[in-house]
Amino acid sequence: MYTHNPLTDPLFVPSLKIVISLFVFGGLVVLFFARKDLKAGLRGELGKRLIGWMMLTPLFLVAAFVGGIVGAIILLVFFYRITVEYVRVVGVERCYAIYLYILIPITFVMASFAPEFYFALPALAILLLSALPILTRQPQNLYQQLSYAGRGYLYLVWTTGHLILLKELGGVGLLMLVACGVALSDAMQFVVGKLIGKHIISPAVNPRKAWEGLLGDVIGAGLAVALFSFALPLQFGLAEKVVLAMVIGLGSAWGDLASSLVKRVAGAKDWGDIIPGHGGLLDRANSMVVAVPLAYYFSYLVFKVRPF
Repeated sequence: MYTHNPLTDPLFVPSLKIVISLFVFGGLVVLFFARKDLKAGLRGELGKRLIGWMMLTPLFLVAAFVGGIVGAIILLVFFYRITVEYVRVVGVERCYAIYLYILIPITFVMASFAPEFYFALPALAILLLSALPILTRQPQNLYQQLSYAGRGYLYLVWTTGHLILLKELGGVGLLMLVACGVALSDAMQFVVGKLIGKHIISPAVNPRKAWEGLLGDVIGAGLAVALFSFALPLQFGLAEKVVLAMVIGLGSAWGDLASSLVKRVAGAKDWGDIIPGHGGLLDRANSMVVAVPLAYYFSYLVFKVRPF
């Protein structure tokens, strides 16, 4: 695993310019909704989202463009952090939490060096999980803890591991597009929902997420596809780009709702407090959980149908 000088990558400078421009534009939107009171705006929901993405983006850029051992460390820390937040909020017992932590480097290695076997990992995880209460002689709360641990692996570790597969499949350009699409979907969903949202999708799960906000999800993802269209592989024609935007946008909304569902059942407001004023890392990355795998499998199909 070798690190790279990002300045030698022709996509780095254009990607950096796009990201900076989006943050400037985001700041202006926050200022608009806060009626020119920037401090008040940054304390609001949209401002918190902007700050959260500003904190995560530099690390993501380093992981994507520098790669190597540096990128591996960033990704592993990311995997461990979101898993720690899940374990704490849901109430995973110690032996099952250790099971999740052990599977993180296994998943990372498989995605990086043996991607052809990556799809066997869920089966392996279930087998190992079934052996855990036998070996530890701790059958207490068996079904609940099996559910927590199994869902935690499939919901977080295995799904987000598709980031590595996505980069291997379509390069750093496709990876940047999907990540940017998730972030813009997150922001635009809130903006559109605030402006015209009236019909709540599921009040018991998330009382603020409206059906109208789904339009914002797709618009945000579509903007990312338009901005990073130059970085997409040639297999992506106009039709594929439109579908990709819908996959990312709707997948982001799905991931956000799934996260809200788990938190609501667990009786928690946020996943953590690592991001000042706006909860945990998973509170910002929850949309990736569904959007990234869906984007990967759609892109995989595109490459199979149009290999050249």
